[in-house]
Amino acid sequence: KQNYQMLLFKDNTGLSIEYDEDNNTLQFHQLHVCHDIAPFYAYACVCINNIILFFGGYGYKNDRYIYSKSVHKYSIRENKWMTFKNTLPNPLRSCIAILSEDNNYIHIIGGNNNKNAAISIHMKTKVRELDPSQLVMIYLFIPIKHK
Repeated sequence: KQNYQMLLFKDNTGLSIEYDEDNNTLQFHQLHVCHDIAPFYAYACVCINNIILFFGGYGYKNDRYIYSKSVHKYSIRENKWMTFKNTLPNPLRSCIAILSEDNNYIHIIGGNNNKNAAISIHMKTKVRELDPSQLVMIYLFIPIKHK
């Protein structure tokens, strides 16, 4: 039996969409969205086992644009959110998060800062069982050559 699941988060909406290939059916389930992450989009995310980590983001709140340096964790099994005490060194949006081939590191690459400037950046953190106290970013700047 082949079943596929996709999660969608946008503003205050969270959806789990399940596709049953054998019966050609879709099922939709509403998911709770953390109040802290609801105003944001353009964040980086990476899925590790049954956990999704969200890094940074960008949104509009109280008549102004806001940029986040927060890190959030969503447990798919428990449908629970957690905001890490440790944050990104700077606000960041439109970046990419990639899990290393050995599943030991998360790399956060590129993006824009709170001045809406494109930045060439590479941050790396060790996964270490996703313990919030162990989330430590190694922050590397990669110079950009302008022509």
